[in-house]
Amino acid sequence: MYILDMNQLKEGDVLLTSEKSLTSKGVRGVTFSGFSHAILYVGHGSYIHSDSKGVHSANIQRLLFDKPSRVKVLRPKAGGVATNASMYARSQIGKEYSIKEAVRTKIGTQRNKENKQFCSRLVAEAFEHAGKKVVENPSYCSPEDINHSSFFDEVSGVIRIATEEEVRFAKSFNPIQRQTEITNAILSEARRITKSKIQTLEELTLYVTSNPACADSIVDVYTKSGYLTMWQFEMEQNPWRYNGELFMSLPISREEKLSLAKFEAESAKKQLELYEYNYRAYEQLGKKAWSSYISMSLNLYSNLLKQMTSRLQASEYVIKNA
Repeated sequence: MYILDMNQLKEGDVLLTSEKSLTSKGVRGVTFSGFSHAILYVGHGSYIHSDSKGVHSANIQRLLFDKPSRVKVLRPKAGGVATNASMYARSQIGKEYSIKEAVRTKIGTQRNKENKQFCSRLVAEAFEHAGKKVVENPSYCSPEDINHSSFFDEVSGVIRIATEEEVRFAKSFNPIQRQTEITNAILSEARRITKSKIQTLEELTLYVTSNPACADSIVDVYTKSGYLTMWQFEMEQNPWRYNGELFMSLPISREEKLSLAKFEAESAKKQLELYEYNYRAYEQLGKKAWSSYISMSLNLYSNLLKQMTSRLQASEYVIKNA
């Protein structure tokens, strides 16, 4: 099996992939392409894409290929676009997948666009949001359109043979998949309660802010889903991330430990920035209209900030003492 070398990837890279499934073969046949899927790498080991489960994030270390030709890495020629493209992709998490919209890329009318996503639309619209039009029609494009875009350069030397340990990890229990399932369940129930077409958690926040009467019902949905305690689950699964001494005791070499600690520190800093921004945003919303939903959100981000602070402190402890 093959895996992407995370150290060679950069935020904003686009991954074009294919697989042996009938769906992949069908997409490649219709689009006359060697690739059936497009993915946006958002840095620190994470990527965001749109598949049958909707828009969600995933760990690049869990992405395996049976041969190197199954993946191609493209990198924007222009600088200064990756962060905004990543922010847009994150804002789309939870949005439903639309095979109908994907098919309309090649067949039928392209009017009356649905507020849903498919893989190449997500990638192209992310860069459009960042101020760069990478294909003629970002809303209706295929992986092959992105492949032929002059906006990107191909990156070589990024895929390598996976170690046995990497293959085991890639196939092990995936907590991010649990997060995807919970997020989708929240949005599905929110659509039922509000009788609206809410597609993302961001859209749900805007709806509740404008319709505070439903706040308690939505808070109840969040509480029952397990979403509010996922951070605790992560800390229980990986306690070494949040305790310097446990981190130091990992059975790996000093060089590996330092490399991992630096990666963890950078990831924690990135998450702290995001969580701080979200916390302040909910503070501002609360000043306009307080509700149980705002209280819930502030409490969640307060906990997430504490979690990431512990993660940063643990990694800095290792960097200092390893």
